[in-house]
Amino acid sequence: MRVFLILSFLSFTLSIVAQETSYITVDAQRYGTDPTHNLVVWCPGEQYLDGLKNNKVESILFGEISFMSNAFNYSNIYNAIPILNEKDSYQLYPTPLALLKIFSKDSIPDEPKIMAQISMAFTDTLTTHYIGIELRGNSALRYPKKSFDLEFRENETSQISVDVKMGDMRNDDDWILNSLYNEPLRLRSYFSNNLWLEVRNSSKEKTTKTGQAGIKARFVEVFLNKRYQGIYLISEQVDRKLLKLEKFENNLVRGELFKAGSYLDGCAFISAPPFNNNLPHWAGFEMEYPYEDYTSHWDDLAKFISFVSVANNKKFNKEIEEKLDLDNAIDYFLFINLLRATDNMGKNYFLARQDAGTPYYFIPWDLDGVLGSIQDGKRIPTTNDILSNGLFDRLWKNNPANYRKKVRERWLELRLDVYSERKLITKITDTYNMLDSLGIYEREDLVWNTQTDHEEELQYIRSWLKNRLEFLDTYFSEE
Repeated sequence: MRVFLILSFLSFTLSIVAQETSYITVDAQRYGTDPTHNLVVWCPGEQYLDGLKNNKVESILFGEISFMSNAFNYSNIYNAIPILNEKDSYQLYPTPLALLKIFSKDSIPDEPKIMAQISMAFTDTLTTHYIGIELRGNSALRYPKKSFDLEFRENETSQISVDVKMGDMRNDDDWILNSLYNEPLRLRSYFSNNLWLEVRNSSKEKTTKTGQAGIKARFVEVFLNKRYQGIYLISEQVDRKLLKLEKFENNLVRGELFKAGSYLDGCAFISAPPFNNNLPHWAGFEMEYPYEDYTSHWDDLAKFISFVSVANNKKFNKEIEEKLDLDNAIDYFLFINLLRATDNMGKNYFLARQDAGTPYYFIPWDLDGVLGSIQDGKRIPTTNDILSNGLFDRLWKNNPANYRKKVRERWLELRLDVYSERKLITKITDTYNMLDSLGIYEREDLVWNTQTDHEEELQYIRSWLKNRLEFLDTYFSEE
């Protein structure tokens, strides 16, 4: 692994051709060139920008491609107007987003991971690493723009992983590169994951000591073997480390983590079929932790699902708060219904508990089919329904610990701040304006032929969200 720290303007070469003429040769890690679409994407870093402003630089060299520096608007270097190289008809797009360049000798398979290299340019650092990489997703495998699973490796031949820091996210070896191809504005997942973190951080009634409530993510731009791939979301994985679950030690199951991956009765809290601890899957769930030596531990989860589905009303009402973090469950129920995340009640969530005997709680996952669309990007304009499953149906019907009152009170609390229409619309609009101003939509249209009316799509989301809030306000105000 080679790590390059950009400490000063001396990190690039400034060559003087004559007294009045100079040029900058840009470090190869700071730009990607796509000869198919005749574009260059450049993550300059502050040192480059300062150098351009303070020196008489006439041209900027990106390998054999040059651009005249007088075309730049130094008051807003990241404007969406591309700088044209007339000789080769290349267009240059400066970007403040991190630039990731992946180099793979072989085609990247669904699995297993193959060895590749990645260079990463941030505004203040440059790094190069070896990685194991594979395609990611189920239905997403059909999309022309692929998502990837990355594991950073010690060297070219090693299977030993190494942790890497990504901005304000944790140090970790496993990262997800989400292509966002099924999101017309490339912002639904980013908005939704940030919103969940804000919701949980606003809770004053946490009953479980946990790690981070969900994943963090940031936008990056990606090249694969000299082909521009577009905007991606790089994000953390939901795992024991993120949630700070207690470790499995001395054959004692403590912290647990399960992923709901299929529309089966277990994930919907309808029934608990027999289980086999020799298998990593059960009733729609996949055991994420602890799963060691080909051994699962379904005993406690099966008891919980069985309790929810068959316990008599008296027992259910008396014991549910011991087995389920009710505050977290209320937030999850309201969150999924606000977004109308139709794919996240019977699957696409994690169920975890910190230690033996502590209550289970939810972590949302795969939040792309939201805000008036489903997971394939198709619009579903419905705003007047309630999403639920066996657990939330029973909570609402049985009303343990004044559950319905708590749901209504929490909804009103969130509507005053985190779920206020103004704040929600502002977050969506600000993200849209940022991506639009950087020319992201222009490049996505060029490379992937998306043919999206971006302004119309934004207006659809805002209108849908307004109608959804009106319906939920009425629904949760009724006794």
